[in-house]
Amino acid sequence: MKIRDIELTFVEVPVIPLAKGGISPYAGSRDKTGTTTATSAIYKVMTDEGITGWGEMNPVITPGLTRVLLEEYIKPKLIGINPFDVNRLMREFAPVYNPQVNTKSFLTGIEIACWDIMGKALNKPVYALLGGKVRDRVDIAYAVGILGEDETREKILRIKSEGYRTVKTKGGKDVAFDIRRARIMREAGGSDLAIRVDMNQGYDVPTALQYLRGVADLDLAYVEQPLPVNRFDDMAMLRQRSATPIAINEDCYVSGNMMYMIKRGAIDAAVVDMEPIGGISEMVRIAKMAEETGLPLAHHCAWDMGVKLAAILHATSALPAFTLPMDSTYFAHGDDVLTERIRVRDGAYFVPEGPGLGVEVDEEKLKALSIGCSSRFFV
Repeated sequence: MKIRDIELTFVEVPVIPLAKGGISPYAGSRDKTGTTTATSAIYKVMTDEGITGWGEMNPVITPGLTRVLLEEYIKPKLIGINPFDVNRLMREFAPVYNPQVNTKSFLTGIEIACWDIMGKALNKPVYALLGGKVRDRVDIAYAVGILGEDETREKILRIKSEGYRTVKTKGGKDVAFDIRRARIMREAGGSDLAIRVDMNQGYDVPTALQYLRGVADLDLAYVEQPLPVNRFDDMAMLRQRSATPIAINEDCYVSGNMMYMIKRGAIDAAVVDMEPIGGISEMVRIAKMAEETGLPLAHHCAWDMGVKLAAILHATSALPAFTLPMDSTYFAHGDDVLTERIRVRDGAYFVPEGPGLGVEVDEEKLKALSIGCSSRFFV
C-alpha cells in the first residue's frame, strides 16, 4: 500500500455564544479579543488500494503557509510511502538540516490519517493498534475562558448542573481578579468540582507566589504553566513553596523540557497535545516517559473538531498515563465535519468504535464548512 495523494481543506465553525449556553467569546490572558470561531485543517490521505484516512490539525501560522508547506515540501516526500511506515514518515522531517521548517508538528494531520488507514486496512480500531483500551471513557475538563465575576458564578453552576465534574479556566492578566474568580468558582462549584486554572505563562515569580498564597485553601486541581517556558529552577521553587499542584503545558513542546522538569521535581502534572509533539506516535513516547516516572497527564484542547477528538480519545484511552480529564471545547462548537458528532454522556466522551478512528467525515459538510464557502452554519 502506498500514499497516492493528500488533500487539505480548511474549515471554520462557530463557537456557541455564552448567552446560548456556550463559551463564546472565549478569552485567555494572551487574547486581545475572545475566540468566536474554531478553525481546523482537515487532511484526506488516499492510498493506491482505495483506503482513505482522515486527519486534523490547526493551520501552521496561516492556512496559506500550511498549504504551501503541504504542496511544495511535504507531499513530494510522502507520495509513494506506505502509511504503515509511520516511523519512516516522521523521520523524513526530522529537525536536522532545516530545524526552522523540519518539525514533526507539521505532520500531525497526516500522521493521524495514517493511523486511520492502518486501522481500516486491518479492520481494527486505533486503540487496538496501541495495545487496547485501559479505560472506556475519557472524562472532560469543561474549558471556559476569562469571564466576569457574575458570569463566572452563573457558568459554573450551569456546568455542574450538566454533569461535568472538572472545569478549566484561564488566568494570568490580573492576579487579584484571578484570586477572586477562583474563590467564586469554588463557592459555586462546591467541594466536589475539580478546578484547574491555566495562566499561559502569564505570571512572573512574585505574582505566581501571590496567586498560590491567595488560593492555598481552595484545593485547586492544579495551576497550569504559571511561568514562561524554560524556568526550571523557578518552577521547582514554586512547587516547593505551594501545596497547590503545578502543571506545565507549553514547556511540553520544547524538546527535553518535560523530562528535565520531572528530574528537577518541578511539576505535579503535564498537559500535552498530540499536535505540537507530532501525532499519536509521539504521544506514545511521551506517555511512556510519564508512566515510568509516575507523572499524570491530561490532554490539551486546541479547538479540536471531531477527527482530532476521535484520535485523542483512541490514544488517551489506551495510554495509562492519561489519568486526568481532557480539556475540551468541542461540546460548544456549532457544527462539525462528521456525519455523526461525538456525544457527551455524563461529563465524558466514549471512544468511537469501528475500524480506524471509528468516525466518518461528511464530505458535503466538509465543503459547506470550508473557509470561503457561503453555506456555513452559524449558531
